[in-house]
Amino acid sequence: MKNILLTFLLISIFSCKEKKEEIGPEISIIKEKKIEKRNEVFISINDTIKSFETNLFVDEMQDKPDILYLGQKKNKTSVTIPTQNTIKILGGAPWFSFFYELELEKGDSLLIDVRKVNLNKSKQIEYPTFTILNSTKTWSENNFDYLLYNYNINTKAIVIDENKFQNNKYDSEKVYLNSIKLLDSLKANNSISNKFYSANRINQKLKFASSKIKEAKNQKTEIDIENLEIDLNDEKLIANNEYISFLRTLILYKYFNKDKRVLNSVQFDFINDNETFLYKNTKLTLLDSYLKSIYFIEKSKFDKYLTKFNTVNKNEEFKNKWQLVIDKQNINSKKLNATNRNVGTLTNLIDDNELTFEEVLLKHKGKVVLVDFWASWCAPCRKEMPFLKDLKLKFNETELKIIEISIDKDYSAWVRASKLENLSNEIDNYIISNWEKTNLYKTYNIKTIPRYLLFGKNGKIIDENAPRPSERELIELIKASI
Repeated sequence: MKNILLTFLLISIFSCKEKKEEIGPEISIIKEKKIEKRNEVFISINDTIKSFETNLFVDEMQDKPDILYLGQKKNKTSVTIPTQNTIKILGGAPWFSFFYELELEKGDSLLIDVRKVNLNKSKQIEYPTFTILNSTKTWSENNFDYLLYNYNINTKAIVIDENKFQNNKYDSEKVYLNSIKLLDSLKANNSISNKFYSANRINQKLKFASSKIKEAKNQKTEIDIENLEIDLNDEKLIANNEYISFLRTLILYKYFNKDKRVLNSVQFDFINDNETFLYKNTKLTLLDSYLKSIYFIEKSKFDKYLTKFNTVNKNEEFKNKWQLVIDKQNINSKKLNATNRNVGTLTNLIDDNELTFEEVLLKHKGKVVLVDFWASWCAPCRKEMPFLKDLKLKFNETELKIIEISIDKDYSAWVRASKLENLSNEIDNYIISNWEKTNLYKTYNIKTIPRYLLFGKNGKIIDENAPRPSERELIELIKASI
């Protein structure tokens, strides 16, 4: 799942630095004064960056990532994300063998910049680097992925072909040895903590072991698992995602070696029904991991496999986690299900009143009204949001009213996106139920979004396919209609 999500984006960034002669990459420590942490994460970028995009996860059980757009071209250089939990940003480019991931705690203030990496004579990428202004974590800890990637390129552990992606070379053993050298060097330089050093040595070893097993499976060769020197039932590591990923790779090699693609539900059943090398707690954690994948990838089977999981699960933490998922599903169904809401019902986050589109339009008669149809998953829609905000500043509310209508089928995704776009406190930010069955959908033939309708002061349509907010033509059209 992680690899699928990482293909969504490429990205950029800069960093503070200090050269290490023996290994080449740039390192530094940034010491910042501690400040009181609020229930939010603040993310900003260097104001010279034209465009920056990354995947954002604010919930572990988030079905799809939010795409965070920042930069001069996006008309947005910062965002405040309300949260009481850890959030994550991640991205990369698999065709260049680079990936990054960063976790942020509530109260963190993150500054992003771009750093260019020369892959070969003709190719260059912009790699994101991160400075958390109020964290005890060092710059080198936050940017270990960048430092290692740069080192791997310089030492040719990763070789990007000048002409074809298929000819790229990735030496997993050399990458692993580079990671250990880098960690040792950073630790000797006091650029990372002992905790970071220990945890990442283990993770790099697990990644290397997984790559060796995958290689053996793909090449249909034998591998001695004992030589990998990893405990297959390490109670201290069962909360480590890299360890679970290693175990899942091992399961595919040991029990599904002849199969190219095996459904998560099939693997769940096999582990649940058969005796394997897994002890009780390790087995339960692995089943939980499979269930999570089923939730994301085989949604129609989720209820059935949750029942199976609950039959064997005695862990309260797992019970509470999955109960929270069910509770959110019930809220989503209650808010948007056809049996609970009439076709075309509009509701907002402030008072949850149920209105028709005609009632909303009538409420603003005497003003020019711009209606924006969008969704949390619609990248072009989200890119236009800062320009909509500019329109609200350019025109008085007595002249122009902007109505947001989300066609999301996931209520929680709409709530999350509304908070990120600062729409949650706006009375005219709505979600519409049973969208494809509505008269709005049929009357204006709205089959793609973003889509904008412009209504005159008399409530009659001026343009049923108005220009986007980022286009100058829309401003001129609004001025002419006021």
